[in-house]
Amino acid sequence: MYQIAEANGQDILKVPGKPYSIFVLFLLVIPTAAMVAYWLNGTGLASYGMGFRTGWWKNYLIGVGIGLIIQAILELIGIHLGARQVSNLRFSWRSLFGGVAWMLFANFPAAAGEDLITRGYVWQFMRSSPLVAFIALSAFLYTLNHIIRLLTRPVTDWYHLPFLGVTLAYALYQTGSLWFVIGLHQAGNVILPVMRQIMDVANATNMKRRMAFGIFSEIAMFIAVALIIRLLNGVIG
Repeated sequence: MYQIAEANGQDILKVPGKPYSIFVLFLLVIPTAAMVAYWLNGTGLASYGMGFRTGWWKNYLIGVGIGLIIQAILELIGIHLGARQVSNLRFSWRSLFGGVAWMLFANFPAAAGEDLITRGYVWQFMRSSPLVAFIALSAFLYTLNHIIRLLTRPVTDWYHLPFLGVTLAYALYQTGSLWFVIGLHQAGNVILPVMRQIMDVANATNMKRRMAFGIFSEIAMFIAVALIIRLLNGVIG
């Protein structure tokens, strides 16, 4: 189901009513995942760490907030180092907050559906497994779930996806909250589109510089998330 939605979003399938059909197809993955959990004698979305117990919304907002702060800092570093080139700034607080809110809403079904499939579903079977084993399998599935993009996008996606998969899998294993992970995931998805609303953004033409900064930023993201989870021990979960 997820790949049907993804193919529609990548214009490989032509389901009428875009972009609404993209949103709806991704959205359908969420109740389907819940039904699969019940079929396996689980507790619906709670089996994947996406239950609605007290504080779920706090975990989500913390994930979004932490993700946006880290991503914004990394983007500023990228601009300073020349990995990103920006011009024609048209900043306004309304555009910034409005853009973030809209993108979080529009991107939620895709991010949540993917996190359910590649992290939450695996985690329910591997809660007592070693951290490394869970991260390896989850990151592999996360990368494989982007097979359409890997075949149609630049080589930079090949290192970005495994690194991000490791970070998000680690976050779920340590907190048990898929809401927190969805927030982190969405923050990474919305930062660049929002930047493009308030300025012109282009990647550096120097591929080595782009890849070096990309790898650096993914490692920095993992370290920052790991440190914050440790600092917020007991707050998230």
